[in-house]
Amino acid sequence: MRRLEYFVAVAEEGNVGRAARRLHMSQPPLSQRIRELEAELGCTLFDRSPRGMRLTRPGLVLLAEARALLNSLDLARERVRQAAGVQVLKVGVLGPGEAALSAKVARIFGRTHGDVAVRLRQGDLSDPTVGLAAGQVDVAITFGPLGQAGLDLRTVREEQCFAALRATDPLAARTVLSRADFRQEASIRLPSGPDAAWTGYWQPAAAAAGPLVRSVDECLHAVLWEGAQALVPEQVATGHPVPGITYVPADLPPAQLVLASRRGPPSGTVSAYLDAFCAAFGS
Repeated sequence: MRRLEYFVAVAEEGNVGRAARRLHMSQPPLSQRIRELEAELGCTLFDRSPRGMRLTRPGLVLLAEARALLNSLDLARERVRQAAGVQVLKVGVLGPGEAALSAKVARIFGRTHGDVAVRLRQGDLSDPTVGLAAGQVDVAITFGPLGQAGLDLRTVREEQCFAALRATDPLAARTVLSRADFRQEASIRLPSGPDAAWTGYWQPAAAAAGPLVRSVDECLHAVLWEGAQALVPEQVATGHPVPGITYVPADLPPAQLVLASRRGPPSGTVSAYLDAFCAAFGS
């Protein structure tokens, strides 16, 4: 199972170095584990090139199977903990995790639910609900707009939306940008499959032809290294200064920091977390 976790990380990142940083390990042993997995299965899982790692056809099959197996393992762990009387609340966060790491939220929630284990799942741009719709988390801290049915959405606050641009981009000298200012060939592309309303807001150009990105870090890297153009919420613009990147206010409706949960009366634990989060952020 550990090898499968390593494989999924490399497949999702498309790069051993980024996957190693995500897994908090060095690159050589990670590469070795992938080679061992390929030897065990008797096939090549990745096409390797200087630009990164691309899944082969067997690799694509294994990715779907590995995700299903790892998800089943997580569910089994939670059922065992629940049987032992341990309550677990799974919180997903999209993008920067500052909100989920709030000490104030932990303090407020801990006053009444100190015996609940809160687990964090870091999401990527392929799923703005961070696994909520699939039942992998109980609460998602994300950004709207979300058009998916079956979710209860609670707006915590509104933020200014910013364009992230290479400092040498001619648009970086502007004081404000509209969507019409973005170039299709430079606009970052978001993964296919996310919520259409969400993609329509966060992808600068509808017919984007720029680099495909799956995380905020990949987004900023594409801006800095490839001259791409992107849209980011205020917390990224103010909390992630990057030399060589300029953030320009975008003339768009405000971005919404949203708490999402599955539709219907929430459990006492979920309700307490939602209330603690909103109290901490003044909502």
